[in-house]
Amino acid sequence: EGLITGHRPPPTDNSPSAYLRMRCPLCFGGPGQQTEGEPDFIVCLDACFTQKRAHNPRQGSLHDPINPTTSVFLSEEELTRMETHVETLRPSRQSKAAPGNTQPVDKCEEGMRVPASVLDGCNDTFTAADEKRTKPSTRFFADTGLMALLCRHDRVLWLCNMTSSGEKQHYALALIAKLLEHLPSRSTLGVLYDVACQLERSCRKFNLLSEDVLSRISFAVSVFHAYGHQWPCQLVYHPRKRQGFGLSDGEGCERLWSALKFLISVLRVSGFHQRLFVLDNQVRHLDARLLFKYGEWLHTKWSTCRQRMSKARGAVVVSRKTTADLHAAWLEQVQYQTRPLPRTFQSQSDAELTRLLALENTVKQHREDVRALERWLVSDSPGDSVDIATQLTIARDTLSRSSETLRRRIASLGTPARIEFSRLKGDIYLQARMEALAVKTRIRDRLRQRKFEMSRVVERPYRESSKENNLSSNIETSMKKREPAIKRLVVRYNSLCCDLERMIAERKAPSGSIAPARLIPDSIWQLDVDDDIWQDVGLAEASGAPPDWLSNDAVRSGIRSALEIARCEEEERRLILERRRIQEWFSEEWKAVNEACNNHSESLLRVLLFLLLRRRDELTMLYAEWEPKVRTITCTISKPWGPTSDDI
Repeated sequence: EGLITGHRPPPTDNSPSAYLRMRCPLCFGGPGQQTEGEPDFIVCLDACFTQKRAHNPRQGSLHDPINPTTSVFLSEEELTRMETHVETLRPSRQSKAAPGNTQPVDKCEEGMRVPASVLDGCNDTFTAADEKRTKPSTRFFADTGLMALLCRHDRVLWLCNMTSSGEKQHYALALIAKLLEHLPSRSTLGVLYDVACQLERSCRKFNLLSEDVLSRISFAVSVFHAYGHQWPCQLVYHPRKRQGFGLSDGEGCERLWSALKFLISVLRVSGFHQRLFVLDNQVRHLDARLLFKYGEWLHTKWSTCRQRMSKARGAVVVSRKTTADLHAAWLEQVQYQTRPLPRTFQSQSDAELTRLLALENTVKQHREDVRALERWLVSDSPGDSVDIATQLTIARDTLSRSSETLRRRIASLGTPARIEFSRLKGDIYLQARMEALAVKTRIRDRLRQRKFEMSRVVERPYRESSKENNLSSNIETSMKKREPAIKRLVVRYNSLCCDLERMIAERKAPSGSIAPARLIPDSIWQLDVDDDIWQDVGLAEASGAPPDWLSNDAVRSGIRSALEIARCEEEERRLILERRRIQEWFSEEWKAVNEACNNHSESLLRVLLFLLLRRRDELTMLYAEWEPKVRTITCTISKPWGPTSDDI
């Protein structure tokens, strides 16, 4: 490698470092620039808590020589430096002000496009899911997991060794900072991360990264974990909705953890340096395998992109709207659905009003029970009068308690909420609509919990112990037991939708009311970003004529297709650029190897010349594998690959 390096062109100020060019030629092999508004480079982050190491197993530290190979791991000094930086800027939990009784004004924090209430909801969802996971204890494990930074072609850029019991933000920030050191000073970066919204929020709130750096980074959530985020957050952070990410999914880390899972049991009892050595070697093996498949990767992505674009264009034609109109409707939808909530009882009070309406119905039922028993006593119907009198006493007592509870709760409401409750009591349509929204919200929460539980089964270790097998079996059993309850909620929701449709048809609903879409029971389980489960069409308070993006099914479908076209066009531009980069990288590498072979001195050891010739043969094999598969991709470079027919 040292002999070849001297014949490579020196890096310029506008090109990535030699290290990155070596890590992934597709991402960093050439100086090509992306279109304005699209990140120059896209990476993904994720943590894995199954790749852990026990404390000093069998005196392993006594037979643990230092890793002699080039490593992709960040040093402990780099991690400690970032941890200190974060702890210095971020206040401790004890110093945070206790929340008051008044509800804070909901707003978009500085630099954020999503309201604080939505970000709090995302944080609560992932915190609750994380609490249900079995975290590695620092008492038993010296190393609790790994965090990886990968490019969009699944090549490992860096790894960091985690020693905390949770997924701390300083690990992700250390990896991002390391990457920025190797990139041109004005290059832009797209980062896909499970909780990207929380990472960006912390960076902006506590100045963990400078404003100059943040202006060059676009955050997005990985596709697989997008279901855990609130719908307004998905509108902004989902890579299929956010400009610049093309068809990148951010799941390269999941594929890496799958490729490394066979090492879990071995590395659990290894020494510290032995563990790093084994992981580094496995990463090198994966590098070689992925490098050979670059041509196939580009060909597959190009073909898939063209097919998806063709299908999406057909759907836009069916909508009978222009792409410009659909994008304008999309921007209007995002602006409306990501607006901060007004400082009223709207968010929390909706649930309270729903409970009050249910309690009101309960009081009515109790009152009817009392009247029925009173009618029974004064009638000539046969029966034990003593028993009926006893039941009447119990019924009156129950009515008294429920009425008193209702009175206290109504008295505790503020004036706006009390007015709203009085309005709801006399409006059957609004009652049904509010109940439908509550039921749908409950369905979403249940489905989120179910999918988080499913991830625990999918991510279980390679070699499971009997305890882990039993845990997975219990999770699967409990999930199946809860499915009927979710299906009953869907049936209840669809029944309420029928009632709302009937009242709209009978003109018993406010003018301009829209009937909510029913849920298809078999299609609710995936929680895809475009599923109807996320849309509360017809369930929210509205004034005036509803916009097309809310009421027109053709426009809603057209918006999805227009966004698909935009992402496919971004993907095409990136694939064309990557095809250019790989040819430029190969041409330079081929030239450097040949110059090193031809200009070697007489004293050059035969073994070194042999290694150069072997490297030349490896490049020839790569050319034979890559070149035929990238011919279908638009070529924007006139420079030849390098090898001739005689070389092949």
